[in-house]
This record gives sequence, C-alpha cells and structure tokens, in this order.
Amino acid sequence: MTNRSDPTHPVHHPKPDELPGGELPRAVYRSVIAAFAWMILVSWITFGSNREADYTLALASVLMLVFLALPIIIYVTASHHMKASQESLDHFLSSRFDTATGSLSGREAWIEIAIIPVALALAATLFGIVYAMS
Repeated sequence: MTNRSDPTHPVHHPKPDELPGGELPRAVYRSVIAAFAWMILVSWITFGSNREADYTLALASVLMLVFLALPIIIYVTASHHMKASQESLDHFLSSRFDTATGSLSGREAWIEIAIIPVALALAATLFGIVYAMS
C-alpha cells in the first residue's frame, strides 16, 4: 500500500485547463452512445411485446439514460465554466494516445473504446433476429 502523504509519490491532478472528456473528440463519444442506443432500440423492437418485458426494458432504458446523461451533464457544465477546447478528430486520428497499456494511434484507441459497445449492439441484433425467426 502506498502512502499518499509521501511527497515522492506521484499523484495525477488534472490541469486547471483540462476539460473533463476533452481528450477525445466528440465522434468517439457519439459512436459509443449510438451503439448503446442501437442495443436498447433493438431490445425494445424484439422483446417489447408484453407487460413484464416492457417493465424490464423501461428500467434498462432509464438506467442507460442516467449512465449516459451524467457524463454529458458534467461535460456541458464544465465547458461553460472553462476555456479549454475539445480534441479535433483529425488531430486525434493522426496522433498518439496514451493508455494504461501503452501508446496507441488515435484510430486504434477509438477501436479499443468502441469495440465492446459495438459488439453488444451486434449481439443484441443477432439475438433479435434469432428470436424473431423462432
């Protein structure tokens, strides 16, 4: 266990001009939101046929809305109080992006970020197709 009061222990503090979520372009966030929205939409279309399923899907939709809305609200609030700017898509795709596992190109980082939401949306679509065919 590390001692946080130790002056030699490196602690990352956000810079005063860093916008929360500003390290990625909006297109990255939009792709993740679109994948989750697609998953919920497919679930409603496929399984929203009786009262019990509608209740469960409504709860899942509300939870998804809350989980997606909170970071958006934080970003919008911070952007009104800060002069920092959002990362441009061209710069992000052509530069390196540091992750916990090492440096990646912007394109590779976007793929790493979006792979799980897109895979879940694809799985929901395939489940819906199989359910509709049975």
